[in-house]
Amino acid sequence: MDPAPKNPDVLHKKVVHAACPHDCPDGCSMRVTVDTRSGRAIEVVGDPTHPVTRGYLCNKVNNYLDLVYNDRRVLYPQRRVGPKGPGAKWQRISWDEALDETAARLKQVIDVHGPEAVLPFSYSGTLGLLGYLGMGQRFFNRMGACQLERTICTAAGAAAEAFMTGRVGDANIEDLPDMDVVLLWGTNLVSTGVHAMPFINEARANGAKIVAIDPRVTRTTAFADWHIQPRPGTDAALALGMMKIIVDRGLHDVEFLKAQTVGWERLIDERLPEYTLDYVERVTGVSAADVEKLATLYASTTKSFIRVNWGIQRHQNGGSMTRAIKLLPAITGAMAGKGGVCMSTGGEMRAVDMGKLQRSDLLAGRTPRNFNMIQLGMALNQAEPPLHALFVWNSDPANCVPDTRDARKGLAREDLFVVVHDTFFTDTADYADILLPADTALERMDLLAAYGNYYFGLSQPAIEKVGESLDNGEMFRRLARKMGYDETCFSQTDEEMLEEIIDPEFNPLFEGVSFELLKKQGWARAAVDSPRRKGVNSGKWPTPSGKLEIYSDAMANAGLDPLPAHLPETEGLANEQATARYPLQVISAATHYFIGSSFQHVPRLQDMLSRPTIELNADDAAARGIETGDYCRLYNDRGETFANAYVVDGLLPGVVGAPKQLRGSRMRNGVNVNALTSQQESDMGRGPVYYSTLAEVEKVA
Repeated sequence: MDPAPKNPDVLHKKVVHAACPHDCPDGCSMRVTVDTRSGRAIEVVGDPTHPVTRGYLCNKVNNYLDLVYNDRRVLYPQRRVGPKGPGAKWQRISWDEALDETAARLKQVIDVHGPEAVLPFSYSGTLGLLGYLGMGQRFFNRMGACQLERTICTAAGAAAEAFMTGRVGDANIEDLPDMDVVLLWGTNLVSTGVHAMPFINEARANGAKIVAIDPRVTRTTAFADWHIQPRPGTDAALALGMMKIIVDRGLHDVEFLKAQTVGWERLIDERLPEYTLDYVERVTGVSAADVEKLATLYASTTKSFIRVNWGIQRHQNGGSMTRAIKLLPAITGAMAGKGGVCMSTGGEMRAVDMGKLQRSDLLAGRTPRNFNMIQLGMALNQAEPPLHALFVWNSDPANCVPDTRDARKGLAREDLFVVVHDTFFTDTADYADILLPADTALERMDLLAAYGNYYFGLSQPAIEKVGESLDNGEMFRRLARKMGYDETCFSQTDEEMLEEIIDPEFNPLFEGVSFELLKKQGWARAAVDSPRRKGVNSGKWPTPSGKLEIYSDAMANAGLDPLPAHLPETEGLANEQATARYPLQVISAATHYFIGSSFQHVPRLQDMLSRPTIELNADDAAARGIETGDYCRLYNDRGETFANAYVVDGLLPGVVGAPKQLRGSRMRNGVNVNALTSQQESDMGRGPVYYSTLAEVEKVA
């Protein structure tokens, strides 16, 4: 008898490992099912074998096929015909035409104005190490173009970490179930890091107390056992006030401080006496009783875990706040065990040999001028000598940078040659002379290093490129040939580049990780227990002293306070002169539905958002005659944006919530809340100050 026939559907399917490349800490491992007859992906699911992904994806990536097969994708190279700006019109051209024209225009700019008249602009449209950090940097190093300081997200906190710990030693969310106390500090994980939540649920089931610290009301604060609401920009004062109570009660770990840190005596003797309960209550608005209760709860155990996110860094004093919070587990000794702080594991996970990846040798001794990406408007409108070409990939600066009105003014310059490489017709694309089609994660190979856990993921191409789209690496390879750059590094394949950077000698987290393992399994765990790993494992910190630096000579030499401190914001609720005119502080946090610019072209996610909102405290709304649903104008001297009011019970008075980085083209006056934000830099790291923004709101017709 013939064997039973096999299921014909199964015969025509294949499953491919991929990794989510979007700007989220989780770095999920995905399984992509492809119909081999049509070549189309038909299902994208979380990898059930991945210890963090656990078989499910977030609400954004659950809609990934709607992003890949989307009517708004850029499928072919385009040349703009007609004026720059909203409503730009396009003419389809070939890749050869697009690259020939791009190369010719870039060569013309270089011949007349020099290579430093060209500015590359990119960020985290993909976090794959090749697409984010690879061939593009080689290309512009070879050119000698301007250098871009990529500061727009984590620069203040990264600088604080570099001064104190050398950017190593973040806690591991997989250890959360063993914790007694979990502080979710300035983080809305339910919306922006959902794969940590099962571990937090396990901790709660095991008896842990979950505390959320946030001036806003979010899905995560609703989940917590206790919600503490400090005024925006005062978190360092809260953390230092906690430390004073801990030390005064003898709950600090002197042995850990002696063995692993420098400057702890100066902190205790010179700085903590300033942070009395009365002072901390006056600064933060948190009652003295709650500060004391929080401090004693946190210090009652070394099984404590703090998850702090990136919003805190987007204040004028973001570095100072990050530094103070990250010091808490050193004071209690929680850092000696499995506790501590998890802010970003990316500093360690992405530690690869940049000399190999980006080929800084191609600069050949040149030191081009550099620009801070958060000051794009200033760069395009005020730089001397002027910039004459801008090349954008992995980013939508027309919406994401501070002071977007100034940035758009610069983008609209007729004498500025602009190239944009993107998957969608973004608002930035409206200002491009040449628009090049980019692919998606299902169409390329890349290595992902999560920044909220300790797992690497390999994305392998599941489908052919859609339309004529190209990944970043291949686009720059082709453009390099058109420019006459014949160095062998521009012909390296993706696999060859990955083989070079998966190097356990350079980074011990790669111990046991190989390209072959990643291809087979799709993911690999970093070697967090390696005795070669800097920090607590080895007792050697990558700082000048070789220890965790509570007092930092490097900070003193840079003109910064060498001890942790609360630094009041000049544009914040603490400044009575500034608030007399603009009394509300705007917190422009991430939405539940998008990741920055990503996924805003997916119709069902747009429908879930429904409409932009301005979150208001009930008393603030009543004082302005505003009710939920009213159409409102949020404004200051820099700009304005429009949205419907949403009165939120429990929101801290004086605080306004507005969604981060919505598409300006979908809003009344064409710009989002970033039109209100200054191009000022944070206290350290030259980061942005999105949350140090004061404004007023009024009801409009």
